[in-house]
Amino acid sequence: MTRISRTMFALVLIAAVTAVVSPAAQAQPASITATLKGGAAFPAASGKAKFSHEAGNRELEVEIEHARRLAGRRLTVFVAGTKVGTMVVGRLGNAHLNRSTQLGQAVPRVSAGTGVSVHTAAGVIVAKGRF
Repeated sequence: MTRISRTMFALVLIAAVTAVVSPAAQAQPASITATLKGGAAFPAASGKAKFSHEAGNRELEVEIEHARRLAGRRLTVFVAGTKVGTMVVGRLGNAHLNRSTQLGQAVPRVSAGTGVSVHTAAGVIVAKGRF
């Protein structure tokens, strides 16, 4: 092989490897989590919110715990001030909301610093936090 042939072969090989590795690197899921702390009316409440995205699909999961006083009541979840959905508190004081674009549900885009909050029907903050 001549020097030019070896150089061309190396360049083609690098381009091929880059083309194969790039989609794999882009397919890595990314997620961000927020810790939720109880509001003034519900200081014992706590929870977490997790946002993830992979290959164009977005998923949001919000959980509340230690809200036994609210058993049987519906809570509303807001992300960046926009209503995302509702969840019902179980008899043990836990509630869970899961939204996914893969299921055709609306899921907002979330980044570091985005606020998330959970409210009663009367608008009282149960818990809140930031991603």
